[in-house]
Amino acid sequence: MKIAFLFPGQGSQSLGMGSDFIEQFESARQLMATLDAAVTPDDPVPLSAIIHAAGDVARLQQTIYTQPAIFGVSLMALEAFVQETHALNITPVAVAGHSLGEFSALVAAGALTKEQATTLVVERAKLMETAPKGSMAAVLGLSAATVEACLAAQTLTADQLVVVANDNAPAQVVISGTAQGIDAVTPALKEAGAKKVIALPVGGAFHSPLMAEPASTFASFIAKQAFQSVDIPVVCNVNAQAETDAVRLQANLTNQMCAGVQWTQTLCTLVETLGVDTVIEFGSGKVLTGLVKKQYPSVACFNVCDVSSLESTIAWLQAQLVSMTTA
Repeated sequence: MKIAFLFPGQGSQSLGMGSDFIEQFESARQLMATLDAAVTPDDPVPLSAIIHAAGDVARLQQTIYTQPAIFGVSLMALEAFVQETHALNITPVAVAGHSLGEFSALVAAGALTKEQATTLVVERAKLMETAPKGSMAAVLGLSAATVEACLAAQTLTADQLVVVANDNAPAQVVISGTAQGIDAVTPALKEAGAKKVIALPVGGAFHSPLMAEPASTFASFIAKQAFQSVDIPVVCNVNAQAETDAVRLQANLTNQMCAGVQWTQTLCTLVETLGVDTVIEFGSGKVLTGLVKKQYPSVACFNVCDVSSLESTIAWLQAQLVSMTTA
């Protein structure tokens, strides 16, 4: 059994996420207190109240709150899993995170401490919240290569910037750029065979050249952090390569904000190169395991998003380990 740990990014948030962990695990309560102090120190409504089941969904959709919240819940799920599986000695063969999720992956691998990653995520969220406004859209039914070719064939003006931001699956691509640019290329994408071009509810053109200014500022924050080389590879967004060297991990994270997320190739690296046959997604939602199932149906997929899913995942792992020792 070769397991990979996966961590979701922006878009997986929901009210009430993490509540089970906060109720039952001291580590989750401590992390939530740290995030409250870092994200909403002077706000009468702390981050914990925003993400509560009876919280403020409109505020949760704001990048400045969304990113720390998703990051925090992923780490809560991971820490609960590690605590509850201590006797099983479960070690992943690799980790990966989608966009924001790469910070959680770096913590899971040991390249960054939880405190370092928290500092970076909070700063990243602030910068991306104030970045130049733009748009993103999901293109369904076309490969990234076809979308790239379609974009290259268009004659666009200076204010019609559009790039491929996320290659999520063989027929699921996200484009990013100016609203004018996305409007301009949508007819051509549909003519090329796109089943749908769906606008995404985001406030910025993430993973595009429009993020250059905040990315430059963020690079200075990343440079202040001491990354560690690791034994567990991190399959990085920008190149889909399994990296263990501290310098390369830091460089890849520095380039991530403007570069596209190579998720289709990331899964290829995990499954076809590293031999992963089981994935566990930590945090809110099931987006990443859904993408795994589309691309590699034979891979066993699990989500640790609450205490119930934590218990069922551990039960399956225990059964597998027993069958392996008695075979």
